[in-house]
Amino acid sequence: MKTKLLLLLIIVSLFGCKEAGTINYKLKYTTSTEAFRSVSALPDSLYPQFGAYVTSITPYHYSSKIGMLMYQDVWSQADPKCHMISFVDGHDGDPRYETATYADFSGNQEVTVDPILYSTDKWDGIFKQKQVTFNFFTFTPVYLYQEFELPDEYKPLLSLGNSALMNLLGGNSSITYDAAKGKYIVKMNEGPMVSPLFRQFNSGTPGGYIFGNTDSTYIYQYKGVELPEAQRFPFWNNLSYSGNPTPLVRCNNFTPMTVTMPDEGQTITMYSTIGFDTHNLIQVYAGADNTPYTNDDVFVYAPKYWNRLRVKLEIK
Repeated sequence: MKTKLLLLLIIVSLFGCKEAGTINYKLKYTTSTEAFRSVSALPDSLYPQFGAYVTSITPYHYSSKIGMLMYQDVWSQADPKCHMISFVDGHDGDPRYETATYADFSGNQEVTVDPILYSTDKWDGIFKQKQVTFNFFTFTPVYLYQEFELPDEYKPLLSLGNSALMNLLGGNSSITYDAAKGKYIVKMNEGPMVSPLFRQFNSGTPGGYIFGNTDSTYIYQYKGVELPEAQRFPFWNNLSYSGNPTPLVRCNNFTPMTVTMPDEGQTITMYSTIGFDTHNLIQVYAGADNTPYTNDDVFVYAPKYWNRLRVKLEIK
């Protein structure tokens, strides 16, 4: 009898245990708009508050250090039905993973990643729920970094010393001369070019960019008010910096994607293209004196620059 029971258990273990399929994950960062032809061109718009418009600049290099990058199906991470695919978010303090990743948009960087899945039905690298529709995409950069050529008209400012240009571009920027190009090259993070846009929120940069589940694009700042269900989005109630509520950018540049979990023996690839349109990203204004190419000019990202970030999720 014991021998028959043991044989039965072996048969059950061999034929009763179903293995999970496999998902490979690839990310591509790009400044090309080729993958997003169906998206209408960005309208030209200007700021009225920074003086006369002078010119626009396209960075020749654009990259980012990213602190959070994930897909999510429902807004509340506490919801037992919530499914998340996290490419980077500190990974729950797991020392095996980086707390940030670096993305080279202008280099059309493509990488294979090993994300962490969050849910109550994780199963060997996939979800037990057969189909999951991802409605949110979260992008939270530690910083956005660019390199661009300083317009020749600013060269006379160099005679006033480097401090004049530091006042113009911000203390964390650097300016070097490229003899091959015959140009002065600026290297800087986005902070000085974004902070003028968020001063009304007492914030230098937004706390993050949340895409999807909205039909418009706007800035939201949590002020301790309970949001109605229709307006909720990830991280809406846990945002503060130095005692001030931190603004979030909400954007509709994301189409929900339903992913069917692979069957046993099947392999699929979730291929994410993350594009940032940097054409004429930086706008230059004449500043308070309304005289161009002086040290009170304003370098600032174009209006609603976050609409230039686009995400496309494909199954291959």
